[in-house]
Amino acid sequence: MRTKDELFRAAQREVAARRQQAVMQAETARRAAYAAHPALAEADNAHMRAGLGLAKAAALGGSIEAARAALTRADEALAAAVREAGYEENAFTPAYRCPLCEDTGMRGGIPCSCVAEAARRLRREEINAASPLGLCQFASFEVARYSETVEPELGISPREYMGKLLNYCQTYAARFSQNSPNLLFMGHTGLGKTHLALAIADAVLEGGHDVLYTSAAALAAQLGREHFDYSTKDEWLAACQEADLLILDDLGTEYITPLTISVLYELINTRMLTHRPTIYATNITDQTVFMARYTEKVASRMLGGCKMFKFFGADQRLK
Repeated sequence: MRTKDELFRAAQREVAARRQQAVMQAETARRAAYAAHPALAEADNAHMRAGLGLAKAAALGGSIEAARAALTRADEALAAAVREAGYEENAFTPAYRCPLCEDTGMRGGIPCSCVAEAARRLRREEINAASPLGLCQFASFEVARYSETVEPELGISPREYMGKLLNYCQTYAARFSQNSPNLLFMGHTGLGKTHLALAIADAVLEGGHDVLYTSAAALAAQLGREHFDYSTKDEWLAACQEADLLILDDLGTEYITPLTISVLYELINTRMLTHRPTIYATNITDQTVFMARYTEKVASRMLGGCKMFKFFGADQRLK
């Protein structure tokens, strides 16, 4: 899992590699054409000499107008040679993927939008590797699967309740900012907690924010490796602390140690202090059990700083 800076650098390298490939392909095509058409090669050499002549005239005070006219004639002669050889005018121009920055990654002194797009795709690939992000979108969340029978604890049916929760999550994702609240999804297995959390992640990521997803078990295992193996270059904790939105799934499945509790508190506290929202999902529905597992210090920090939503209904995976 990469930090935002690492991800941005990876995106820049990818865009730079695209440019290099485009330039190499254009150069390969040019060399092949010039080898097959000597007149084309000669016209190109004449064009190069005319360009050097203009530069020399500008530097040494020669006749710039005459040199510029010679370059114009060389331009026309080269274009005619390209046409006579049967090639398009831009046949040997690199085919850059981004027309805005020509795959330099910079436009007007700031990073081009193509770098942000590459970073989002790389992050999406990371999330997909750890979750079914591609399958979990708002459009694929089927409220009709939930029962219409009134749930006594709710006073309404799970179907109506989950419909309202779906609407809330869609609004949350559309209006996401640093001021968005933390969310805690609680409920038994298969009720749609991960689906809605990932649907939010998908929409927020598409909106240009950096999103991280990890299960609590994977995070705890990785943090343990980082703590005891100083040779590792993975920085999961730093990445989780600085992500615009963190999805921490399956709380309650991780192996609890004093280190886990300490790091979890540090993570929760840091994100709250820096106003970076987190979405937690857990199968634990009893707050007493939650406090017993994570200690009162961690549990109160988490429970007190979240909007809590309890999921109702039957296991949707069995359906």
